[in-house]
Amino acid sequence: MWAHAQQLEPGWLTESEQARLASIQKPPRRQEFVACRYALRSLLANATATAVEHWRLDAPEGRAPRLSSQHHGAHAVATTHLALSHSGKYLACAVAAQPVGVDIEVDNYRSSRRDPLALAAIACSACEVRQLHAADCEQSRRRMFVQWWSLKEAYFKCIGTGVDFSSVQRIECRLAQDGAARVLAHGRSWSGKTTLGQYVVLSACSLDRSAWASALAGGAEIDWRGQSDWVVVAR
Repeated sequence: MWAHAQQLEPGWLTESEQARLASIQKPPRRQEFVACRYALRSLLANATATAVEHWRLDAPEGRAPRLSSQHHGAHAVATTHLALSHSGKYLACAVAAQPVGVDIEVDNYRSSRRDPLALAAIACSACEVRQLHAADCEQSRRRMFVQWWSLKEAYFKCIGTGVDFSSVQRIECRLAQDGAARVLAHGRSWSGKTTLGQYVVLSACSLDRSAWASALAGGAEIDWRGQSDWVVVAR
């Protein structure tokens, strides 16, 4: 994405985006910022048969990108919601007519030292913690935790708060077919492996289950092997 962005004429980033970019010192992080902004524009362009340069985005500090009301109007801003996520060299983005959140997690089981049980004590409900303890092996525990964490990240992005550690243990991820009361959001996840054998989960969350009319697109370097529907519920 960064390489494609270099082919655009100067000025495709808006003033607020250029200000954010100027505040980033590390080259890899600068490339990531540019790649994410190009990816969002590319998604918008593909969905509307327009040029990438047509799309102008604002870059509010600490919040998801949004359409520029100056260029696209208040109605377009209110009905076009954007979401971004990145993990390592991979990024994910989404465009929807209602609030949406996305999260991508790339987990290298062999080299990671993170203990899923220790992380679960901070980020999971009591029921989720019990499920992790009941898992038959460390790899299963890790994958369960990565799945739930990805969904919870996507949920908090959907409601526009970022991860709220004061409430994250009071929400729970359940497969949609299990049935649940007090549903906060609907999610869909895709799982697979990268070309390097890393486990990867991509999740999207919306307050409206009809958001999943569109299928996953892209991801040539990832072998997507599974798809599942979830709900995020209040405990």
